Amino acid sequence: MRVSLFWRPVLICLALVAAILAAAEWASPGTLLKIWPVLAILLLAAGIALFFSSRSVTLRIRGLKEFADRAASGDFSPAERDHGHDELEDLADALGRAVDGLGQTIRTLTDERNRSSAILGSMVEGVAVVTGEERILYCNWAFEQILELPEGSSQGRTLVESLRQADLIALVRQALSGVEELTGEVEVGTVRRRNFSVTAAPVRAAGANGAVLVLHDITELRRLERVRRDFVANVSHEFKTPLTAIQGFAETLLSGALDDTANRKRFVEIIREHAWRLARLTDDLLKLSRIEAGRLELELRPIRVEALVNGCLETARLNAQARGLRVLVDMQENVPAVRGDGAQLGEVLQNLVDNALQYTPSGGQIEVKARANGREVIFTVTDTGIGIPESDLERIFERFYRVDAARSREAGGTGLGLAIARHIVDAHGGRIWVESAVGQGSRFHFSVPSVS
Repeated sequence: MRVSLFWRPVLICLALVAAILAAAEWASPGTLLKIWPVLAILLLAAGIALFFSSRSVTLRIRGLKEFADRAASGDFSPAERDHGHDELEDLADALGRAVDGLGQTIRTLTDERNRSSAILGSMVEGVAVVTGEERILYCNWAFEQILELPEGSSQGRTLVESLRQADLIALVRQALSGVEELTGEVEVGTVRRRNFSVTAAPVRAAGANGAVLVLHDITELRRLERVRRDFVANVSHEFKTPLTAIQGFAETLLSGALDDTANRKRFVEIIREHAWRLARLTDDLLKLSRIEAGRLELELRPIRVEALVNGCLETARLNAQARGLRVLVDMQENVPAVRGDGAQLGEVLQNLVDNALQYTPSGGQIEVKARANGREVIFTVTDTGIGIPESDLERIFERFYRVDAARSREAGGTGLGLAIARHIVDAHGGRIWVESAVGQGSRFHFSVPSVS
């Protein structure tokens, strides 16, 4: 059986006192005089032993205290092994096991927190946690970007202080007061409007309530839905106009106009013109469908830029002269050849030139430029026409999108030329863009990789 370290010094003192008392009781006075020095030495030795024993206990307790302080400050490294074979050793072992378990738990929680923070931080969806007091407990970087908030400025603030979307705040408040997940949609942004699907789910744990808010970007989805609606409406309208004309004049002929020698030829010519327009519209739709399905076949070969430009301008000059327009060419010297499909690139350039002729008033001019820019050649068609409003620049390359619909239809346009041109340029590994202002003309650019 182990004797507690706290009792050892006491037992030693008691033993010495008992020895002194026994010696005093049985020894003669002369003997006492002889053994008193021995007893004094024993008592001194006991005192020294008691001092060092107490000092050892104090040092071991101090070591345990320092170990506990290190653990409290986050240092969970193990303490030095205590070999006292007593209660302090048992206490040190128990404290070491507790600190080791606590350190393991904290490391696990820290890893989970870092993993969750990394996941939430890398999400493109905006995520925020709101307390029952309507304060933002946590939000990721995407949430602040979506709502155009300064980075790191939202956590700890109330919803009213941070958010300017009343619909969003109302949705969070409903989630805080209810038990079901709520969904909605908000539109944010000033210059560039963006649509977001919002999910607000209530969270209740350990008597505290809150809500998790998730914002998912659906801007592209809404844009595609708008494009689809516009496409269906435009196709219906584009087909309806010539079909109505064909049907009307055919019924007129069948109703007796076949015998009208003065008008029947004109009626047939009108029917032919609208049938030609239908055929051209159908061809453009089929071509656009093949391109978007990835079935556009390109015969890539080196093409001389000068030959490509001159081939497009041969017919353009005749139309320009009839309209009272000037056509200029600005060709960089020694411009390298491009690698592409001559027929397809010619269609792109021809479409841009035809649009410039169509929207430039009499007396204006059109200029076609070609210049090398690194490992590509940039073609530019500049006109002095009516220009394009800034609000239309982003949609100018969409299917059936027209700045001046009536003028485009009058010239026989289908509204698909720029959409086809964009896909052809993309298929060649180039890019196409426009610069324009109302009343100042337009500059259409497209690039094609050069051979050298």
